[in-house]
Amino acid sequence: MTKLSYRQGEALGRIENQVDGKYSGWLVGAEDGTEPLVLKNGFPIKLLRKDIPRRDVNKKVGLPGDLGFEFSAEGIEIGDRLELHACNGEHSWLVHVKVAEQRVPAGAILQQVMKAREVATHPDSVAIACWESSHNPIGRAHVLYNVIAKHRPAFLFSFNFPEFGTRLWAPLENDSFDRIVIPWEERHQYFALFQMVDLHFPTIWLSKPRLPTFELAARISGKTTKLILDHDDNDHHFSKQTKADRYYGPNSVPLASYLQQGITAHTAASATLAEECDAEIVRHARATHHTITPPAANPAAIKIGFIGTVRPHKGLIEAARAIRVSSWNLQIPLEFHVYGDFSPASLKDDLTELGVIVQDNVRNADLFDLISTFDLVLTGFPTQGVNDENITRYQISSKIGDALAVGRPALVPYSQSVADLENIKGVFIFHGSTFSAAVKNALSLQTEIGLPHQFSFDGAYEAFHAAEAKAGTPPMSFSLLAEDKARQAIAPQDTLVLLWKQNDACIYGKRIDQIARSYKSLFPSFRVIVLEFCHRTTYDSILKQTFEFSGDAKIVGPAIERKIARSFRDGFGVDYHTILHTSVGSLNEDFMAYLIEQRISPTHSTLILFPVIRFLEEIYDIISQFRCIIDIVDNQFPWSNDQTKRYVGAQYFSLISMAETLVFNSQFNVDFFKDYGMISDRDIESGRVSVISNWYTGADEEPPEAQNGDEAGFNVIYSGNMNDRIDWGLLESLTMISDDITLHLVGAARRQIPR
Repeated sequence: MTKLSYRQGEALGRIENQVDGKYSGWLVGAEDGTEPLVLKNGFPIKLLRKDIPRRDVNKKVGLPGDLGFEFSAEGIEIGDRLELHACNGEHSWLVHVKVAEQRVPAGAILQQVMKAREVATHPDSVAIACWESSHNPIGRAHVLYNVIAKHRPAFLFSFNFPEFGTRLWAPLENDSFDRIVIPWEERHQYFALFQMVDLHFPTIWLSKPRLPTFELAARISGKTTKLILDHDDNDHHFSKQTKADRYYGPNSVPLASYLQQGITAHTAASATLAEECDAEIVRHARATHHTITPPAANPAAIKIGFIGTVRPHKGLIEAARAIRVSSWNLQIPLEFHVYGDFSPASLKDDLTELGVIVQDNVRNADLFDLISTFDLVLTGFPTQGVNDENITRYQISSKIGDALAVGRPALVPYSQSVADLENIKGVFIFHGSTFSAAVKNALSLQTEIGLPHQFSFDGAYEAFHAAEAKAGTPPMSFSLLAEDKARQAIAPQDTLVLLWKQNDACIYGKRIDQIARSYKSLFPSFRVIVLEFCHRTTYDSILKQTFEFSGDAKIVGPAIERKIARSFRDGFGVDYHTILHTSVGSLNEDFMAYLIEQRISPTHSTLILFPVIRFLEEIYDIISQFRCIIDIVDNQFPWSNDQTKRYVGAQYFSLISMAETLVFNSQFNVDFFKDYGMISDRDIESGRVSVISNWYTGADEEPPEAQNGDEAGFNVIYSGNMNDRIDWGLLESLTMISDDITLHLVGAARRQIPR
């Protein structure tokens, strides 16, 4: 990162706390309209909003205006250096430095994939594959992640089916675990990226034998990957209860069962599942949680609590009635609390009518503090449902570990899946007829409850390690799920992408064309692409030849059509492409789609950027994953007005901060940007800054010899835009040197001056 020189004291501001994946802050400058710029370890971070009203700041600094801003915290790690800079178009100042105290998982697709690739390079890393993330299946997968993350590098992958919601399951929404959540409709985009960056893990722990779980594991596995399948429910039973047209529904069970047969290592949450699947037992593990219990809201009442997924087979309606009866039998005031995800929603109303205190989802970060306010934890209640035995025979509640982790007694309804827990201190197993006795015994317990080893992360990891020793590599059946993976097995080609600031590359032989052609000539095995962005309004203006584009619209327009169609390749073998985007917000998505379409990967590609590029700030999270060189092809400050200067300065500052190498077209510009404060003597002395003057590479062929009848004399050619910045007097004087000189003008001249 460059060391900048700053003028202190001309701006005040702060980066404040991170909430829900965003940092807030405020900035006030001596001049109105000072731009906030935020860098993370030298890389620019996307500004989400600015000009947010902050009355508290107005009062504090005594100045009017909307001084607040927000920027994305995605991908920030604990210890990252966050810098707030101010830019007024003339200078930049360092205003505030904050060291990040919380981590936020990467959010942008390329950030996520490159982070996963970094984790996967560790020979002991483990990927967790989960079939769905918007409801409770990810709860078990999160347990497996925590078991691994305490001992080895871990990453969690899951799909998101829109029928369950569009966001991560609410209890885990703000948890800082590394993950990739793949919208089901967009899975092929992610699969293509996985293939491009050669993403595969040494070990994959599959959570639940659902068909999407196998699909996901097939995409992130290699030939030597070890596979372990985890069971915590009767998932085939649940699949058969689903609508027939669902990918994870009843029609998926035969293929899922077939794929399961090819996996040699298994883990399971309950003894019944472990026996049936020949699995190592991995409990719903927890860490011991020490908390200071606040005073009870109703000290006279005993609080019995349930926090989790509220479903009919959990028996909570029956539990509410039983607690009423037990309160009368034992002559003890019992208060029942049920918090979580209610499905169907009518369960909440039914419980409320029975006097139960209800609340929606509890964040995982708040879970244990809340459980510690209960006197007893209920994990479920026996029901009379005909099909419930298919569930309870195998299912073991995660609430058992929750209770033991905070030292609270757990009231557990009897089933074969929990029979082996009878002798664990703090677990009180009951039948419907013995519930009152279980409550009485739990309240009478005098000894302190601890977390058994088998419910700890260390105990669970020991079971995982035993399963890993039995793990085999992906069976041939996995190839059924990744046929296109084999077709895409060709590695991405080494590529140089030159991102141009305008829409006129390959027309006038500009600096970018010379660099692209020279590089392609020197390294013919590389693919060289000149890329431009074009907003729809700009595109329409060019086609209509509006005034600002009338000079060269007839030349630029047809070229853009070919660039959009990806059909423009010059005589040197350089490809010219344009991304046409319809809105500012769509550019990120369009650019990502382009990279996947063209198989341009950070692992095989370098970017050269020629600022100032409109809307570039929308894709900072993407370009930050590439090796970047910045070519200061010219100095746009003299052309900027008071409004655009701030934007120009902000982009120059951001790119100069993040660039691995800076190239200037003249020493004059180096001196200018040094005086501005954007580069330092240290940058120049270290070789980070280079000066490469403009040059021209002509054709390799010898010019043809003059033929009989050819016009004699000397030909001078000027090629360029003849609307602006052309010295007509100089050109005229050339022709007057000799009658043998013929001047040829090639270019646009729609707005030529009268003479």
